[in-house]
Amino acid sequence: MTAIGIIGARKYKDRQSVIDLVDTLPADCVVITSSCRGVCTWAGTAAKARGLAVRIFSPDLTDLRDHFDMVERYYRRNRELIAVCDIVHAFISKEGGLTGGTKYEVRYARSMGKRVILHREGGRVQCLNQRTLPFGGRETGFSTAWMRFFSETLA
Repeated sequence: MTAIGIIGARKYKDRQSVIDLVDTLPADCVVITSSCRGVCTWAGTAAKARGLAVRIFSPDLTDLRDHFDMVERYYRRNRELIAVCDIVHAFISKEGGLTGGTKYEVRYARSMGKRVILHREGGRVQCLNQRTLPFGGRETGFSTAWMRFFSETLA
């Protein structure tokens, strides 16, 4: 079962693009997200509506000592969320760009070698940490259709 993380900026406004992504996910995946408003709650709601397994990560805010303790618990939640993902989809707003917790999660996922797909508001999609395929750039005897299939499936 593939664990697919869906995270994003609270300022991201294109709810339909998040729902559209969830609608393309395999039926046997688990959607990993948080309880933050916006992208995360949209993803969780859409995944549940499709009958997908959903795992929501929330920070442990019991017995907080101060503001810095609270911030660290949110970052701990972010690390725990990313650690269980096989792939991370991050939705980036036009307004704020890649900032805050989403920026932290993307950097953490990349440091772990996880595949990260950035969805920028307005439709631009960018893949990070894509795997290199053994036939890239060489004559291998594979047909173009097979190479495209492997690229789309494994990269």
